Amino acid sequence: MTTRIGGWIIALVLPTFIGCSGPTDGADPDLGSIDATLTFAQRVNWPGVDKAAWREIPFLRGFSNGRPHAYWFLGFAARNTADSFWFCRESDTACPLDEHMRLNWDTLVGHPMFMRIPGQPGFSPFWQMWKVTVPDDFEPDSVKTIETLHRLDLEGAVRVESLVTDFGNVFNTYRGPQTTVLHCALVLEGTRLAEQGTEMPDGSAQMLVLERKFGWHQGYRVEFIDFSPSDGAFPEAEDSDSRPRMPFANIYIQWRRCLEGGTSPEICNFRGFAYRDRRPVSERGLGQDITGDGDINDTNNVLGALQCELRRPSERPYSPLWGPQAVMEMPGSALEYVDDYANQAESDIQSADQIFDAVAAGRVASPVVQREDETGNPVPGNEGQVFFNCPSPAPVGFVPFPCATP
Repeated sequence: MTTRIGGWIIALVLPTFIGCSGPTDGADPDLGSIDATLTFAQRVNWPGVDKAAWREIPFLRGFSNGRPHAYWFLGFAARNTADSFWFCRESDTACPLDEHMRLNWDTLVGHPMFMRIPGQPGFSPFWQMWKVTVPDDFEPDSVKTIETLHRLDLEGAVRVESLVTDFGNVFNTYRGPQTTVLHCALVLEGTRLAEQGTEMPDGSAQMLVLERKFGWHQGYRVEFIDFSPSDGAFPEAEDSDSRPRMPFANIYIQWRRCLEGGTSPEICNFRGFAYRDRRPVSERGLGQDITGDGDINDTNNVLGALQCELRRPSERPYSPLWGPQAVMEMPGSALEYVDDYANQAESDIQSADQIFDAVAAGRVASPVVQREDETGNPVPGNEGQVFFNCPSPAPVGFVPFPCATP
């Protein structure tokens, strides 16, 4: 099913539990939490891991820009965007984003609508933003379905437009007015970000706490984590075609070569792995606690850039969407990794610069785009490339825009 809004055709994927097209009095009813409608199999599509008393999104440790860093792992993702609708009053020019490209909850009218949920075709945690301009007497949260929004748009009671934001210069590249893309992770009720609000991974500051909000999907309440305080909003990718795509950054996954009949590093002794000739230097990839600290969250993964930190000019700027590149150790290079140190604060390679210095010195092979996950399984779609949704934490007081020129 499709509908046309503001000159755009929006594809609708209606869940099987929708039993009516909406009320006759013009206001959509609150159908309750979407969690109650989901089967166990459907819950698997939502990010996080069930714990004894809550659901948690794991916090993986790695490195970036020469120091320890970490990120939340929300699973595989794609560059496509889905549609979200944000309500603003006619006279409020500060809605829906503030001057730092964060969602401006002081001005937003009610809660947003999301067109997809995890598990549906076309779902994405990266959203094209549509601004719905409403009159001053508009009742917040009275619109909870796309059918009602479409009707009001046709009647001229509201105005629906793709949000275009002037991003100016982004790391010395002029982007100017662009279609706006936002990162909001839809989650099950009560889902937590692991280690939320603790110390930053490098010990430099306290971590910014990200709030859980709620929105609507076809009359049902859905919770989401608002990553705009740490990510801001993004301009559409420069290679967008028929609709906006999410820009991505590079994450470097380090591998150690395993030689049959020769001298191999200790990490090669872990059994039951898909590859016989290599191992990722990642506890999550191995499914093993190689540091003995009681979790499998330690890695030697290196993020190419951080929010407002682009140290290497040839790198892509930060994005919570990461395209992994495999970095293979050359035989005899004797690089030290977390499996040798058992100390996440130490590694010979902690930045993209150090990776390419190691390439120049012949210690590692040139990075190669990774087209399989760390266990050797191909990931369908995604232009033949793996992508991860892995947002980084930010310190208290951080503002995502504008970034200082490096």
